[in-house]
Amino acid sequence: MIEINTVPTATLNASKVAITLNSAQEWGMQFSVAAFGKIIDGEGYEEWGANPLYSGLLNVTGEVWNNWGSDQDDATYVGDLALAQLGLERAPVEEAPAESGE
Repeated sequence: MIEINTVPTATLNASKVAITLNSAQEWGMQFSVAAFGKIIDGEGYEEWGANPLYSGLLNVTGEVWNNWGSDQDDATYVGDLALAQLGLERAPVEEAPAESGE
């Protein structure tokens, strides 16, 4: 499974996209794509919603299949295709705070 943290938009208020392989054939693949939002639970903590805001398929065939090269890893290529289909962008990676040398 590929999971990508995303920047929510007004069109799709999703903070995470999950992608799983659905099927494969000789010249293509099909993936299930689900987008999830965050909710505030009864105690005020943020958690992922149980039901996806979006659920659909991503077909990688034809020219998209032919363009799949070795210039980036598979998860990045498929993830970028799914994000483009949904109109979402990757969330910036949060860096861990630097440890002080005291």
